[in-house]
This record gives sequence, structure tokens and C-alpha cells, in this order.
Amino acid sequence: MAHAESRAFMPTGAAAAPPPGFLDLCTRDESACGPARPLALASTAPSETPLRTSSLGGARATLPIVAAPPADAVGAIEAAPVQFEILTAWRPAEDADFLAAGQVRPLAPLPAPSPAQATAQLPAGAEAAVTVAALGKDKLRLINTINRDVNREVQKADDFDLYGLLEYWSLPRVINGKMYGDCEDYALEKRRRLIAAGVPAQALSMAVAVTARGEAHAVLVVAMEQGDMVLDNLTPWATPWQDLNYRWVERQVAGGSEWVSIG
Repeated sequence: MAHAESRAFMPTGAAAAPPPGFLDLCTRDESACGPARPLALASTAPSETPLRTSSLGGARATLPIVAAPPADAVGAIEAAPVQFEILTAWRPAEDADFLAAGQVRPLAPLPAPSPAQATAQLPAGAEAAVTVAALGKDKLRLINTINRDVNREVQKADDFDLYGLLEYWSLPRVINGKMYGDCEDYALEKRRRLIAAGVPAQALSMAVAVTARGEAHAVLVVAMEQGDMVLDNLTPWATPWQDLNYRWVERQVAGGSEWVSIG
């Protein structure tokens, strides 16, 4: 029985570097990533092979825009290109049409420690530093409804099509009244709606896995009394984490900004 109960919750390991897209999101919208610890949000060097969470899980929507969005939609475009691997993309200077509601509060510049320093300065068992709120079964209907609604309302589109960037975490982008995004955008929209419905942020965390197709994939994890449930843009219902055929990589500490490995 004890083994079955332990499998209901994701096993967490050592502190891990947050995905680059998550770090960038935190500099634009602190409310999207939990209480900020300086080292967790510093521009630390990612792992040698960072995963880009660009999974769509099917055909993407046809967008009524080109890769570089018009200036009147997202603001002026910076003159200097940002180099990503072998592609050059232009970064939007303003993101008013897809950021969460509220004031943007940029973080103060911080020195960039090495990954080893970042790991060493995080508390042992980082998840213990945050009180996790586990939801009762009575919330399962709400969770499933929001999961299905977001999956139905958001059209699949990758970050390069939307922003001209290989990786960009945000709420779904609204174009001509329709929402577009990839896996992490679905997850962030579900998080926003659940919090608006009264679910505590401490019960919600982002996680990254590799699918059976070999795609890096971001999902939202909900801490339930019976175990960790996953809200996924590839499934219409909340699913126990261990029932998904994924190789789990890392997850956000529930309610915080740190990340830990899974397993």
C-alpha cells in the first residue's frame, strides 16, 4: 500500500536548472512563476542540451500572420537580432496582447552564477521550502472542465510561427479573437484559469517530459490528495502522472520558482 501511495506522487530528485523559457517568462511576469528566489531566476547557463518544449501533438493551425508579427500587434521590434542555434529571430519588445493581466514587474539585474552555484545554494529538498496545497476529489470536475475547455479553445501553433522565436513561454496569443499556442502555453492558460477559479497556486506546477514521439513536452501538474494529476493538451481529462507514457525530466517546485529533477 505504501509503495502504491508513493507512486501516486512524482518522485523528486536534485535541484535542476529551470527551462530557459520559464526563466524568461519570470522576468516578464513574476506572478506566472511563483515566489522568486534570486538564484532560481538568475540567468544561469542551461544544461548542455536544454529541451525546447515545442510539442504540438498534431497538426498546427494555419495562422493569419507571418513569423514576424506586425508592429501594431505586439509593439516595436528591436533592431538587434537574437541568435538561436542556426536561426536568427527578432524578439518583440512589448507583449501586451499575450501577457497575463496586471503590471509587468521586471526583476532587478542579478549576477549570473554558474549552474553548480545555483544548485548548491538551493535548499536541500527544495520542495520542502514551500507548503503544497493538495486538492480534494471535489475539485476534479473543475479541473477536467478547464482542461477540456482550454484544449478546445486554443489552436496549436509553435513559438516560431507566433513570435519568430524558437522558445517563448507565455499565455496563448490572441489573434483575430482566437487563441494560439504550443504545449506550455496551454499549461499556463490552465494555471491562470484554475487560480481565477480559486485553486491555490501552491497546488500547481509546470513539468517537462519527453513523449513517446521524442518531443519535449510541457504540462501542468495539479497536487491532489490522491496523487499528482497531469493536465495535458494531448488528453481531455486529468491523468495520474504515472499513467502517461512519458519520460519525466524535471518539474517546478509547487508554488515556488525552483525546479527539481523527477525520479
